[in-house]
Amino acid sequence: MTEILYGFAAEIGEAEVLNQASNLPHAPLAVNAAHVPLSGGTDPTYGEVRWRTLINGTAETPRDMVLGIAEFEAGGRLQPHRHDPAEFYFGLEGAGIVTIDGMPHDISPGVAIYIPGGAEHGTVAGGEGLRFAYGFPNGCFEDIEYQFSAQG
Repeated sequence: MTEILYGFAAEIGEAEVLNQASNLPHAPLAVNAAHVPLSGGTDPTYGEVRWRTLINGTAETPRDMVLGIAEFEAGGRLQPHRHDPAEFYFGLEGAGIVTIDGMPHDISPGVAIYIPGGAEHGTVAGGEGLRFAYGFPNGCFEDIEYQFSAQG
């Protein structure tokens, strides 16, 4: 499972380290999502979701959070799963349903959804597809342990 998760976080690619005040612990960063390749969409365990992880830390370049964009074609899914850190989704384009612990929630542009740590959640895109930003209060995406419900 860990090997598969390593593929979740895209290389930052054309990230720009910004000027910083000397008192900041980590350098500010600007990342253009258009320059980050899509990952995923090929493993049925996860569903058809694809993603671009924009901000992600490593041992060499620590960060305080993870930020990315999830993308779904019409009817695409992110299978039900859980993980310890809380997560947020913020709708960018299209529409869909995010089910959290059995309760469905509509997502569309401008809608923010908070997912508590440990809550089971999954997503199904509507007929026009779906794009949302996601984020975790973790410094490294690879440290997040996904537990997919279908795996038991």
